[in-house]
Amino acid sequence: MQDGSIHIEESHFNSLLSFRPLVNALKKNIAEGNAGMKKLYGSVLDAFERQPHLLEPIGNLDILQPHSELILELLSAVFPPTTSNFMYGVSWPFKFEAVYASPQFKLSLIEPGTNHIKVPQCTIGTDLMHERLHFMYGLILKKYMGYTNSPDNSRIIYQYKDEETGLNRYMEMRLDGRFIDVKPVGELPEFPATILDPHSNRILTIAELMEMVPLDKFVFEGLTVLRVNDVTDQAVITEIKNKLLDVNTFSDASMYTELEAHIQELIGLKDLSIGITPFFRINGHYVYSDLHNNNSILFRHLHTIADKDEISDYCKIIFRDNSQPVLYETLDEKAVNEVQYLQYYYMEGARSLIICPMKQHGELIGMLEISAPGAGQLKPVHIGKIEAAIPLFTLGMEKSLERLNSMVDSVIKRKFTAVQPAVEWRFTEAALNYIVGKNKHEDFHIEKIRFPDVHPLYGAIDIRNSSTERSHSIQLDMIEQLELAKKAVMKAKQGTTFPLLEEIEYKINKHIAAASDVLLSDEEQMIREFLQEHVAPFFHHLHNVNPETKNEIEHYFSSLDPQLGMLYKHRKAYEHSVSRINETLARFIDKEQAAAQKVYPHFFERYVTDGVEFNIYIGQSIAPRKRFDEIYLRNLRMWQLTAMTKAARLTKQLEAELSHCMHTTQLILCYNEPLTISFRTEERKFDVDGAYNIRYEIVKKRIDKVHIRDTNERLTQPGKLAIVYTQAKDAEEYLEYIEFLQDHGLLKPGVEHHDLEELQGVVGLKALRAEINFLK
Repeated sequence: MQDGSIHIEESHFNSLLSFRPLVNALKKNIAEGNAGMKKLYGSVLDAFERQPHLLEPIGNLDILQPHSELILELLSAVFPPTTSNFMYGVSWPFKFEAVYASPQFKLSLIEPGTNHIKVPQCTIGTDLMHERLHFMYGLILKKYMGYTNSPDNSRIIYQYKDEETGLNRYMEMRLDGRFIDVKPVGELPEFPATILDPHSNRILTIAELMEMVPLDKFVFEGLTVLRVNDVTDQAVITEIKNKLLDVNTFSDASMYTELEAHIQELIGLKDLSIGITPFFRINGHYVYSDLHNNNSILFRHLHTIADKDEISDYCKIIFRDNSQPVLYETLDEKAVNEVQYLQYYYMEGARSLIICPMKQHGELIGMLEISAPGAGQLKPVHIGKIEAAIPLFTLGMEKSLERLNSMVDSVIKRKFTAVQPAVEWRFTEAALNYIVGKNKHEDFHIEKIRFPDVHPLYGAIDIRNSSTERSHSIQLDMIEQLELAKKAVMKAKQGTTFPLLEEIEYKINKHIAAASDVLLSDEEQMIREFLQEHVAPFFHHLHNVNPETKNEIEHYFSSLDPQLGMLYKHRKAYEHSVSRINETLARFIDKEQAAAQKVYPHFFERYVTDGVEFNIYIGQSIAPRKRFDEIYLRNLRMWQLTAMTKAARLTKQLEAELSHCMHTTQLILCYNEPLTISFRTEERKFDVDGAYNIRYEIVKKRIDKVHIRDTNERLTQPGKLAIVYTQAKDAEEYLEYIEFLQDHGLLKPGVEHHDLEELQGVVGLKALRAEINFLK
């Protein structure tokens, strides 16, 4: 039965006090052979029988006064003498008017000078009213329709503020309706055939029942027993549990404030502060996320990773053999000097402290910190108060660590080569097999992950002459930095006589001459050492003793990269150009291949160097739940050719925006033999398996700089797309694709056919080459 927000005033239903239901219940108990009950209450029941007016409905409480002792004896069946220090009472049926109340109940819940029971003026009070309606109709339906699912009692928990501490406390009120009887007023009203709605088959709501069976047609006779208990500890633990179910709890400032309030309620001290310090390790290394460390007291004064690493290791040692909370009842200078990490809590104003370690599989993953501003405020009894909460905080910490691991793994998958979605199912299967096997055999090893009979596709977009361009940019930076140094030296010579200046000028001129020709790697190293180990210290000295050179020397140092200590202008521009090309290509290829995955799942991995290269493997073993057909391989080859052509056009458009003019070459390897790939755990990557399949890797590595036979011309050229193959049928297939792209204006008319030079261990290679159309 649903009640929505229905409310009914007490004057709108009939309620009469009666002891008859309680007397009848005791008589029934005695009749069933309970000798103890007869001994205790037999005489009381006899006395009631001699006072028949006490068994009739009572409208005026004054008639009870002469019989107060007898009534208390009867009520002792409901409230044994041992409960005298607890809160309990008796009221009219479903009315908040007390007939009897214990001293504690009177003090806390009866309005002074009345018999009225105080009802919370909040949603809890509304809930009590709703419970009352449920109870009333439950009794009616139980007696007159045989509806047996109605409970005999109800329970509600409400919150109130303790005036002494200012903290919230929680009370449980139980309403016992076993001693209430319901009777019709006059003729019994007509009841519906069922409490189910005939149209929707749902249970009728309270509002609907009130229309069909009005409450004023009945009278409730008997009494309601009320029991009230302080359930602050249980309620707070439940609140903490609910908060910690949210994986974002430790990073949500508002949730953290609520947790702090709950710990205060649990311990009973208002001015407590809490902190949560995580010790998260991922792949063997501590990780410090502001998202999770913001609420740590320990880390507030630690700003470097090295300091945090040190204190994290120290805490792990402290709690290596201890999983119990540690109490520092009085935090003073003596304690701070004895225990290294206490200084950080002392600096935050803590003078009394509890540290609760949180462990996962015996390893410390975090600490719950509870601090008080006054010495001696926290005591051993408070540890007992919070012990039930520690496993909940530990569970929350585990969930946060698990989520962080998941997030890191997700980033790795997006940014780096990792387990691809197309083959993730196989890794999951292997992991589950390992877990099951490990439970049966301690020495169980994870199975090797292999995919047999897959077709490889390889493509490479390379930045032409990138090594030469890199060397040239380094050469320009070296010469420019030497020239800046020479200018500063010449300025210094005008204002001072310093023999060492002559030598430094001589060496600068010598290095300029060497760098102006071809800059060899050993010469580059010599110049770097000269500038950093000789020129830089000398200029620092000059800056201090020779004010005339101040501007030139400051200009020299301001021109250098502060981390490298070297001029980083031309190489930075070069690297920025390479990065722009790589990022553009990677983003384009990733987007294009995501669409290709929807046609047929395949393994895809790309590498970014000076350009982008990628491997694709497609076959039945990679997607066992989807039937493989050669048409999917042909489709993927067509996709690869199209994507490579569009990528070349993209980089051509970029050329005007780059500080270094760079061109790309495009290369595809057509390999028609299926092969097997396996995952190499140590290297965390897939590789071809078996000696025969190794030939594919050899061909792949050697064709990037292959020449056309009997010429000095490299096969790969800017503005052209090259396809290397060995079998004539492969050429026929790709010629069809080329013709299609030419028809769509992506490639220019004409196709070049070439035999390629013999490579070490590789003979018989041929190639097709087509020119890319950049105009359309």
